[in-house]
Amino acid sequence: MSQPDSEPNEPESQDQPKPLEVVAGPDVAADRVVAMTRATIRSVDFRKARFDVFALVSCLFLACDFRAIRFDKRWQPLFSARPQNVFRDCHFDGADLRRVKPDQARFERCTFDDASLDGWRTEAAEFIGCRFAGALGAVVFYGKPSPSLARTLDPVRKRNDFAQNDFRDADLDAVSFTAGVPIAPQRWPSPERYVILDHFPRRLARAKEAIIRWDVQEERIAALEMLKALSMRFREQTEIIASRVSATGPAARVQTRVWAELERTNS
Repeated sequence: MSQPDSEPNEPESQDQPKPLEVVAGPDVAADRVVAMTRATIRSVDFRKARFDVFALVSCLFLACDFRAIRFDKRWQPLFSARPQNVFRDCHFDGADLRRVKPDQARFERCTFDDASLDGWRTEAAEFIGCRFAGALGAVVFYGKPSPSLARTLDPVRKRNDFAQNDFRDADLDAVSFTAGVPIAPQRWPSPERYVILDHFPRRLARAKEAIIRWDVQEERIAALEMLKALSMRFREQTEIIASRVSATGPAARVQTRVWAELERTNS
């Protein structure tokens, strides 16, 4: 396991950081703590790490390996640190991250191929140039934190960086992008399965005008309920991406007609 180092333009420690202490054996002493501040942790294989407490703050994790790790609550401080920790060129492929929250961590050019993310709500996390593949589960990506949450972040920010992420091989059926996530700067799966729309609030209003004139009452009611759910799901979004037919929506025929109305409506 490599020792922490520092580079220009990367977080540096004003004080001498503590060495990274990792126990290789299966039993870990109760007082074992891994603690560092403003250090660069390079090419560490965390799959071999044994610890009781992580206390790593304002650190840069560079090309570290988190593949296939079953994360539990002991790992949460990695993502909740204030100032934030940055993960750059790290691998979380096959990891089970359902028991931790991404909190205010920043991920740059990281991979999440076949990672278990079900339940993630990324109100304050940032993702730049990351790759997601496989079934993500029920995940919500946020373009900005709530005002109350924003005041607790370090560094303070009004928006979450979210750009150039690759979702081409991801199953997005239960994934939502809300609170101003930019859609155009990302890479998306085939348009045969997913619909991407701009000027979404205006499209919603005009599609509603068309749907209330549908002849079949049952389909009309279901379609209006779907529009209501979409408006809540894509809060503060001018651009959206969604499955053309969702397993949790109304009948496939209704969903197909609703998306046709939304696509047809001039912005």
